[in-house]
Amino acid sequence: MNIFSSTTHQVFVIAEIGNNHNGNFDWAVELIDVAKESGADCVKFQLRNMDSLYRKTPADDAEDLGVEYVKDLLARMQLDPDRHLQLRKYCKQKGITYCCSPWDLKSLKLLETFEPELLKIASADLTNHPLIHAASQLNLPLVVSTGMSTDEEILQTVGLLNSTGAIYALLHCNSTYPAAPEDIQLPYLKKLGDLHGFIGYSGHERGIAVSYAAVALGARIIERHITLDRSLEGPDHLASLEPTELKLLVNGIRDIEKALQGSSTTRHFSQGERLNRENLGKSVVCARALSIGDSITTDDLEIKSPGRGLSPARLNELLGKRAKRVIHKGDFLFESDLSDLDLTDNNMSAKTYRFPLPWGIPVRFHDAKRFLRQSNPDFVEFHLSYADMHCIPADYLDSYDHKRIIVHAPELFENSELLDLVSEDDAYQKRSIENLNAVFRIGNSLRQHIPEAAEIFVVANVGGFSKDAPISESKRNDYYSILLGILHQLECRPVELLIQNMAPFPWHFGGQRFQNLFVFPNEIIQFCERENTRICLDISHLMMTCNHFDLDFLRSVESLLPHTAHLHIADAKGVNGEGLQIGEGDIPWPEVWQMICKYPNISFIPEIWQGHKDHGAGFWRALQTLETLLVSG
Repeated sequence: MNIFSSTTHQVFVIAEIGNNHNGNFDWAVELIDVAKESGADCVKFQLRNMDSLYRKTPADDAEDLGVEYVKDLLARMQLDPDRHLQLRKYCKQKGITYCCSPWDLKSLKLLETFEPELLKIASADLTNHPLIHAASQLNLPLVVSTGMSTDEEILQTVGLLNSTGAIYALLHCNSTYPAAPEDIQLPYLKKLGDLHGFIGYSGHERGIAVSYAAVALGARIIERHITLDRSLEGPDHLASLEPTELKLLVNGIRDIEKALQGSSTTRHFSQGERLNRENLGKSVVCARALSIGDSITTDDLEIKSPGRGLSPARLNELLGKRAKRVIHKGDFLFESDLSDLDLTDNNMSAKTYRFPLPWGIPVRFHDAKRFLRQSNPDFVEFHLSYADMHCIPADYLDSYDHKRIIVHAPELFENSELLDLVSEDDAYQKRSIENLNAVFRIGNSLRQHIPEAAEIFVVANVGGFSKDAPISESKRNDYYSILLGILHQLECRPVELLIQNMAPFPWHFGGQRFQNLFVFPNEIIQFCERENTRICLDISHLMMTCNHFDLDFLRSVESLLPHTAHLHIADAKGVNGEGLQIGEGDIPWPEVWQMICKYPNISFIPEIWQGHKDHGAGFWRALQTLETLLVSG
C-alpha cells in the first residue's frame, strides 16, 4: 500500500511526536489527539533499543560530551515497547496514520509486529545501509530524511532504495534543533526531486513560514515536531510547534496547491549538523579485538552510534585490509585504517612542535595520557562534561611539569542546563553559580598532578543567551551589570576565570541560540578594563562575529589581544561555520598569526572541531600549519 497516494490532501502532514512525550504515556496520547484535531495525516514516534544502538564503551574511553548528554536524555525519556504498542492501537482507533522511526535492527524487528502503515528512516541513519535494506524488505512505504548528509551519501542511499524496489519519499532536512533560516537551503528540494519523484520537507525551524515555502517548492510531505510546551526539557521541544501553531500550519498547507521551481547544486553541513552527525550518527566499530596484521572480515565489524568513526557506507572498503594497530573491541575505525601508513603505537606519535608562546591541546580526563604520549605540549586544556565533574582525576592522570592548568567548563550541566550567570530565574542563576564554583574546585584540585603550575585558568561562557531573538543593547548593559555583581560571589581564588568571547549564533546541543554577552569586541574591552580581567579569545568565534556585524576582523584581533590570557585557534566561515581546520575558512592566518606571536605569554590550543578523531589528526595538522606559517613569516 502506498500511503502517500491514499491521502485526500496534496500534502501529507506528519506530526512528529518523537520523544516529546518525555517518557509520559498520557502526554503521548494527548499529542496524538492534538495532531488529529489539527488535521494532520500522521503521527510519528521513535523506537530505540539502547543496548543495540550504542556501542559498549571501554572503561578508559568515555563518550564525547554531546553523546553523553544524548544518551542520558534518551534513557530518561523513552517509553517501553508495550506502551508503544498501545499508542499504535490508539492511532488506529483515532483514525490517524501511525509512523515510527526504528533506530536499530532490534527496534525494526519489534516494530514489524506492530503492523505499522509507514516507516521513517531518520537522517542519522541515511548511511546505515543494513537498516535501510532490512526496512525495505517489509514492503512498507518509507519516509527517508536526508539531513546531515552529503550529496554522495544521498545518491548511494537512493541507489540502494531503488535496487530493493522500495516505495519511498525523500525529505529535505536540516538536522539542527532549532535550525537557522540561512542554513535550510530550501532550493535543494529541486535536486531531491530530480533524484526521486516523491519529495518532502522535515523542518526544525522556528515558526511555520519555511514549511509553507517548502510546499510551494514541491514538497508533498511536511513533517514537523509537535509539543505541548516548548519550554519542556529535551532536545526537540524548542524546534517544535505547539498545538495552535500546528493547526495554523495544516490550515495554511491546505491552501497551497501548486509547486514552484527551485534550484541547487550541492549540499553542505551546518555547524549544528556537524555536531549532531556525530552525536546521532553511526560508525563502523570493531566487533572483536584485532592484533596488528589481522585481516579484517565482515564478522570483525559492526555499526554503532555515535558517528565518530568511519561512515557505515564505507564498511566494505575495510574488508581484506590488515590491521596496522591494536584495535580493541568497541574501537572506532578511521580513515587512517584504510591508508598504507604504519599506524602501530610506536609510530603514531605526532612530531614535536616549537612555538614562541605556550601551546597545548584539548583533552578529556580519559584520553589525556594518550595525547601526551603523542607530542610535547606545554599544557593540556581539560574539556569537561557534566559526567567528568564526578570523575576522580587520579584514576586517569600522572604527574606533569606543566606551568599552566586550564579547565574548560562543561557546555551543559545537569538537566540539560547551560551555564547562565545572568539568568532572570533566581534558582537557575544560583545553580549556575554553584556549577561554576564546582569547576573552580576541580581546577584547583589538579595541582596535585601539575604541582609546578603557576596559573590555573577556567574557561567558561557565562551565559546571556536568548532562544528566539537577540536582546537589545540596553538589556545587554543590564546583564553586564548583573554579571559584575555575580563575579564577586564566585569562589574562584586562586583560579582565574577566563570568560570566552562568543559568536552571535552559538550551537548548544546541536541547535541554534542567540548569544548576547561577550560578542561585540568593544563591549568585551570595556568589561575587561572595568573589572581588570582577561578573556579566552576564540578566534573562530570572533571571525563569525565580524562576518555577521561587518566588523574589521584584524582590528578586532589587535584590540582584544592585550586583554587575552589564552587563545582557542580554529578557522571559521560565514556566521556559523565554526571550528574549521586552519586554512579552510575566512581568517587571514599570516596576518593573524603574526599579531598573536607578539604576545609570548598568551597560551593557545588548536580547537579544531573533532580534531581529536583519528588519533588527533586534526590537532596535528593545525599545529603543523601554524608552524609552517611561523617559518614563512
